[in-house]
Amino acid sequence: MLVCGASFAGLAVARELAGGGADVLLVDRYEIGERATSACAAPRPWLEAMGVAAAIREELPHMTFTTPHGSVRYRLPWSWAAFDYRELCRLLFEQCDARFEIATVRGRGPGGTVASDRGELRAPLVVDALGWRRVLAREGNQPPEAPLSRGLEVHPPSGERAVPASVRSPSSHAGAGALDVWIDRSLIRYGYGWNVPAGGEQRVGVGSYEPRHHVKRPTVELAEQLERPPVRFQGNWFPHRLRRAAEDGVFFVGDSAGHCFPLSGEGIRTAFYFGSACGRELSAVLDGRRSRHEALARYARFSASHRRAFGLALRLQWLVPRLPPRALTLALRGLGRQRLVDRAFGWYLDQAHPSFATRRYAAAAAATSVAPSPVAAGAQQESSSTPRYSRP
Repeated sequence: MLVCGASFAGLAVARELAGGGADVLLVDRYEIGERATSACAAPRPWLEAMGVAAAIREELPHMTFTTPHGSVRYRLPWSWAAFDYRELCRLLFEQCDARFEIATVRGRGPGGTVASDRGELRAPLVVDALGWRRVLAREGNQPPEAPLSRGLEVHPPSGERAVPASVRSPSSHAGAGALDVWIDRSLIRYGYGWNVPAGGEQRVGVGSYEPRHHVKRPTVELAEQLERPPVRFQGNWFPHRLRRAAEDGVFFVGDSAGHCFPLSGEGIRTAFYFGSACGRELSAVLDGRRSRHEALARYARFSASHRRAFGLALRLQWLVPRLPPRALTLALRGLGRQRLVDRAFGWYLDQAHPSFATRRYAAAAAATSVAPSPVAAGAQQESSSTPRYSRP
């Protein structure tokens, strides 16, 4: 089988297929772990569940939220963890038994093949984990028309710094161990800024829910306000709406399926979550328990079953930037009681809970089952084929 994309989602899929005897080809245009495009922070329980806790560089048990009218600090019921991207990808790949090759996937080829700069790829089971571009879909997914947000960050070195009196910084009073968030229309109209301590560096950035709004200037401004040099830029687009998780015989996972939580823009945990679900469905095909048709239908229904939570987050994404700043500040302070913090952030983690990384998928997805397909035997025979390049 063929997994296109070797970052969080693709590696999660390949990890689930390890030990099953399948010939899995993992392709990406970069070496594994070569190119990070996110702030690289995720709930620590998920990193532990995926066996990659050794990549953690700093634990962040608190969050601070700052508006033009004040700051609040929450102690979370779980911790964020900033990690080293290259190390995390290495640890994930060590848990796989897939082959890896560098190739740039360009789209669908003739006869159901996958076109790449290395020639045509053929496999009966294909996964698109290539990110927001949704390369293997029938229709394009290009900004600014697509439901995408955009983010950019810089990576200055860590160290003590004085915060100018004109800048309201949660870090100036919150102390170590906090993921800092700014919600300030003077910084970005529809979005937020962040600061993620990560051991020897800071990850300072700005995200915009409106893809037409540029983020370089506010990112530089935020870094300079924190007296950090705006160096080592990295950024990307990220989705804020679920897309079809199965289409034309292809499994879509991670950003290509819109598996990025609206409002927060968090996509690493959801890539692990839906990547694991996709891998378990593929495993069921490979060992003859399901046909490809059944696996596609089950996985699509499993992804769609999260529409309510994603839809709520999307409505909050629309609402929060439009609230009067004073009202938003009061709402954040009202949420500050520990019981409410535990309930709100507990609900947030529950939408893709780390226990899913270890518990059996059959129990987790029982409600998404579909009727058996009459093509099961044929699909099982087909799935045993080895993915291969077909040279032009």
